Order: sequence, then structure tokens, then C-alpha cells
Amino acid sequence: MSTEPPSKAVDGRFSLCVLFFLHAAAMAAYAVPFPNVLKAHGLKDFVAYAVGTGSVAAFISPMIAGALADRRFSPERMLAVLNVLSGTLLILVHYSVQEGWGPRAFLGLMMAYALCNAPGFSLVTSIVLSRLSDARREFGPIRVWGTWGWMLASLAVGAVLQLDQSPAAGYVGGGIFFVEAVYCLTLRPTRPPPDTTPRRLRDFFGWEALALLRHPDHRLIFLTAALFSALMSTFYLYTVRHLKDAGDASPSTTMAFAQVLEGLATFGLAAVLLRFRIKWLLTAGLLLGTIRYLLLAMDVRPAMVASVCLHGPLFVVFYLTCQVYLEQRVDPRIRSQSQALLSLMNNGIGNALGYLTILWWFHQCEHGETVDWPRFWSVLAACTAALTVLFVAGYKGQKRGGPAP
Repeated sequence: MSTEPPSKAVDGRFSLCVLFFLHAAAMAAYAVPFPNVLKAHGLKDFVAYAVGTGSVAAFISPMIAGALADRRFSPERMLAVLNVLSGTLLILVHYSVQEGWGPRAFLGLMMAYALCNAPGFSLVTSIVLSRLSDARREFGPIRVWGTWGWMLASLAVGAVLQLDQSPAAGYVGGGIFFVEAVYCLTLRPTRPPPDTTPRRLRDFFGWEALALLRHPDHRLIFLTAALFSALMSTFYLYTVRHLKDAGDASPSTTMAFAQVLEGLATFGLAAVLLRFRIKWLLTAGLLLGTIRYLLLAMDVRPAMVASVCLHGPLFVVFYLTCQVYLEQRVDPRIRSQSQALLSLMNNGIGNALGYLTILWWFHQCEHGETVDWPRFWSVLAACTAALTVLFVAGYKGQKRGGPAP
């Protein structure tokens, strides 16, 4: 009797759950304590620059990696190589902090790490979605393992190992990257589809995916995702400060509600994807973003805690639905490139635009040591509401009875 069906079932579910778990855990192990580590070693003035390397890298490496995965190499093997490089460079980044190599060496290594790590999540997503027979039904229960990986690694590094201010947190993250690299080699490789078209220079930079922007619905999805990411980029930076100003003794504990509810919401993603059209799911995510900012604008702690709790569900409903949309509507030959383009729009253009414009707006609302929080959040709520209206008016979708959303 053939053993192929059980093998495919395991490879299509449990092994993919582990892949999401390991990738998220590797990033959380260092990312959560990272600002405190830099401050403890005299690099607090370089936190913003270090974090900004991720936005710069999002413009470069995800598209190149996506193009190579679609045309030349299996994404599993490419992810293994990138994980080895990411783990090595992450360890060197934290060793440079520990040994006091100086800001230049630190930022140079951080930029190199960001370039290797930036394609990671888009490649993982592409690997997982390519192995699912019904992405709407199966993706949510698999993707939730990424949330669990992030939460458990954060807990292990902080509460268990007590590495909140130690470069050793980066060594833990690097070690998990190495484990993930070995694990990727155990996965059945996905061979790129045969392609007889002539090779052009643009093909190796992932520019083929830019043709997706010619389609009105695809273009609207990408642009909406970028603008929504710009607006949502304020979540960790300004919400924590607002909670502190409101007298919250432990903002990090309050912010943890977002991840807990993200995990719960991801479990329910399959049900809503099957029940509702993608247009209305994306609209719901935008509306949740608007409501979240309106709650923050009320400037009272119960409403602020409620706003934090909405972040996880809105992340799931909007961003994961975007990934499923691309899987269902985009030519499989550029599957990895399409996910990489979404990563570029979110983490590159979106975050960079958000950091710059919202920082300017924050300074307009800042008066000495105080901040006019209701004014700050109200304008962001209005911008998110306007984006929601534009999306609903612009998205057409496929004709009723079509195979895709």
C-alpha cells in the first residue's frame, strides 16, 4: 500500500506548523529585548537606525529571493541558506555589541543581517501556501504556530533565561535560525515550474511581479496594504508611550494581549475566509484599524486596553487575508515574487512612510513633556477611515460565480 498520502499530509501540515514556529521564535528571541540590550550597552541613540535597516532591506532582498525561488532554486533550500547567514550575522551583531566594536561595525552587521532575513517570512508563507489544497480552510491553523513561536520565545528569553538586557538573547536567536536551516533541508523541495522564456536581467531582481500592479484589484490590494502598514506602524512605538502616560505600570504586559488574541483570531481565520468574500474581510480589517484609533483617542485606560486587544484580530483579518488573496489570484509561476512584493509594500514602503510622516505628526502634537493624544490618534483614525472608503469604492473583485474571491 502506498505511503504517499500520509507523507503529504504530514508535510503539508505538521512540518509547516513547525516551520512557522521556528522562524517566528528565532526573530522574537532577539527582537523583543533588542532595544533594552542596546540601551544597556550604550547604543540607545542607534535603536531607530538599527530597526530601520529592516525597512531598507525590504526594498532589496525579498524581491530577488522571490525571483530566484520562482525560477532557479527550491524555496526550501534557499530559506535554509538564508537562515544560516541570518543566524551567523545575528550572532556577530550581538557579539559586536558585547565587545564594544562601535556603532559603525554594529550598524554594518545589522544591515547585512537585515538583507538576509528580510525574505524569510515571505518565503515561509510561499512554501506553506504552495502545499495547501484549500488555503482558505488550512492556512489559519498553520499560521497560528508563528504566533505561538513568537510568544514562547519571548517568554523563554525574558522570564526564563532573564536575558532582557543581554547580548546572549541574540545568540539564542541565531541558534534557532541554525535549527530552522537544518529543518528546511528535511522538507520535500518544491521545484520551480518549467520556464522556457528567455532570461532577462529584470527577472533576477523580481521585477516580473511588478506587472501585477497593472491589474486594478491587485494594484489596489498592494497600495492599500502599504498605506495601512504606514498607519499601523505606530502600534508599538506610540501605544507603549501612551500607556505609560496613562499610568500603566506594565505596558509590555498590556501589549501582550495583542499577541494572545492574534493567536485566537488566527484559529478562526478559516471560518471567516470560507463564509465571507475577501473584499469584506479586508474591509473589516480596515474598520478594526479605525476603531482601534478611535478607542485610543478616548484617552481612558479601559478604551486603550480594548484598542490593544483589537490589534491581533485586525492583523489576522487584513494581512493574512492579503496573503491568501495572492495565493488564489496570482499565477503560480510568480507565487514567491508576489508574496515578496507584498512584503516590500508592507515592511519597506509602508513602514518607511509611516515612520517619517507619523513622526512628524507626533511632533505636532507634542507640547514639551506632554502629548495631545486625542488629537494625535483622531487624525490617524480619520486617515484609516478614508482609506477604508477608497478601498470599498475601488475594489471590484471577480464576477459572481468566479473561481477566485
